[in-house]
Amino acid sequence: MTTNKLNLTNTKAYSLPVPDTGQAFYWDAKQAGLGLRITSAGARSWIAQGYVNGKSKRFTLGLLDDLDYKEAREEAGKVRGQMRKGINPLTEKRKRNKASEAETVTLREIMEEYIKHKTLRPATKRDIIRVVENDFTKWADKPIANITRDAVAKRFRELSKASPTRANLAFRNLRALINSAREKYCTADGIYTIFPLNPVTQAFKLADTNWNPETKRRTRIPEDKIGEVWLILEQHANSDHNRASTCISADLIAFMLLTGCRIGEANQLTWDRVDLDSTLPSFHLAVTKNHNPITLPINDALHSVLTRRYEARVNDNPYVFPAVRGKCGYMKDPRAMMQHVAEVSGCKVTPHDLRRTFEDIATKVGVDSDRRRILLNHITGDVHSAHYANNLELNVLMPEAQKISNWIVCQANMTIS
Repeated sequence: MTTNKLNLTNTKAYSLPVPDTGQAFYWDAKQAGLGLRITSAGARSWIAQGYVNGKSKRFTLGLLDDLDYKEAREEAGKVRGQMRKGINPLTEKRKRNKASEAETVTLREIMEEYIKHKTLRPATKRDIIRVVENDFTKWADKPIANITRDAVAKRFRELSKASPTRANLAFRNLRALINSAREKYCTADGIYTIFPLNPVTQAFKLADTNWNPETKRRTRIPEDKIGEVWLILEQHANSDHNRASTCISADLIAFMLLTGCRIGEANQLTWDRVDLDSTLPSFHLAVTKNHNPITLPINDALHSVLTRRYEARVNDNPYVFPAVRGKCGYMKDPRAMMQHVAEVSGCKVTPHDLRRTFEDIATKVGVDSDRRRILLNHITGDVHSAHYANNLELNVLMPEAQKISNWIVCQANMTIS
């Protein structure tokens, strides 16, 4: 590195030689801290050097082609003035660049980065993409910084007319995306370059904008219909009399009824997470709604269901409940079979209603609340449950799972008789 002190001028700056390697520095004899840097590639840049809180700092003012000597002297004076006040001009430049980028980044770009780097379930990712592409189509490819409190309130009212619950979901997702953008473009000293306040949060602090009330679902299979439901599932799982898709649907629903698993956990179960041959057979849920992986016991009735599925495997599909057609590999929605269950139950039944039914059965057969919580993979904030009543050993959970299995089969047998 070469350093020299010269009476710099525009003509002189262009005439100075290019170093063979590295870079050379030439300092102006008239303006303290003003220099010219020349690289071996031939790039010539004005620089300013000074001290910020006792530490030496160097700042690039611009290319020689863009700044003449007089302009460079003026800029160097301003920059060194900042330095004397303890302001690092490089930090300030980064802030300006970050603020500039923040003003142009789009909602879609924030969404794509969010789903790429966040630990989210596939269904959650699909929901977020759907929200941006369908509910916020007009905002998707425009700067996210343009979203205002009033625009949020107006769009929320529009979506609420069609579907109040969907409107709630859409704006909860939008709030999360905006929070992500705020943090991404927050400076090192904690200053938000966009959205000092989240406009979604602001909108719902207004008196005339409130989240839509959501009625908690209470549907479950009536107790006196559970035996009939089990029988209909067993009948449709018989491969001698039904299509493969019907058998898989029936067994998927039976699995959820016997375990209380969510459909998104049950239908993505793979054979490498099922152990049918151990003294205590078990299955492992690696992908769960609460991101809490858990291993649960396989009771007798469930063992029969899974053995039936294992024997019916085709083309080495890794999923326990495979899709007969389609690209995803697993059965997403046993809708037709759920309709049969609803007809037997005498009421509309959703996959999540099977989870509530499982809880009811567990309560009826004497499974205490702590064991029910574990079997349903619920995370609690209660100190006793979190630190004491949290035994996940299969030999402890198996008797409780077996009680549920026995009761369901008993109800079916009573129905036959």
